[in-house]
Amino acid sequence: MDQLFEIIFNGLDTHPTKVECDNPKMHRWKAWKPQTPFAPDFDIPIYIDSIDVSGLLELIQREKIAERFWTTYNIFHYDDLLLKVLADNIYKTYIDYMKELDYDPLPKDKLWIRGWANAFAPETYLKHHAHAFHENSYLSSNVFLSGLNTSTDYLFPFIGWYFGYWKDANAPGKISMFPSWLEHMVNVNTTKEVRFSLGFDMFTEESFSYIRENRNENSETQNILLLSKQFSAI
Repeated sequence: MDQLFEIIFNGLDTHPTKVECDNPKMHRWKAWKPQTPFAPDFDIPIYIDSIDVSGLLELIQREKIAERFWTTYNIFHYDDLLLKVLADNIYKTYIDYMKELDYDPLPKDKLWIRGWANAFAPETYLKHHAHAFHENSYLSSNVFLSGLNTSTDYLFPFIGWYFGYWKDANAPGKISMFPSWLEHMVNVNTTKEVRFSLGFDMFTEESFSYIRENRNENSETQNILLLSKQFSAI
């Protein structure tokens, strides 16, 4: 199997709620139709593809982007052709993801993105977290610039506590896209090298309309979201 698309098998790959997809890039788990008002309902679509990341690691190291605190900036405010190409590749993955789910992709002028760089030294890891739980949550994505024998481990609502994390092996050039509420982590970097990756959150026009109508300058969530940039402006 191609290492880029290597999935570390666990019980969730044979769980009865996993949806059969013709496209091997889509991994999806969907609850059976609820038969009572109290039955659990979930839809967990994770899309995994590959993109060209040539030059991005050198850019991050040269500009020392990963040294900045991740909530204080948007990587797409850096004026560099490599980031314009990256944004185009993310948008193409987004279109494929939406079409696979039979959703209409938003045009570039209606879709916003904020990105940041991650650097994890040896023996460090990315703790369990999710990017957004609020009512305007949309999509998030990761792009890996190095793998270093790590995996991204996703914890699914309802079934994750019984079947454990779904683990996806990290590799340079791999991009994953998923709902922002999906909890995940990256395990320990056991090498002597620094592991680099990029993280992204995407937002709809409705998110910005909500903030304009309910602006709170003391809200960290709002201030972070307002660092985003329209795809059409990148």
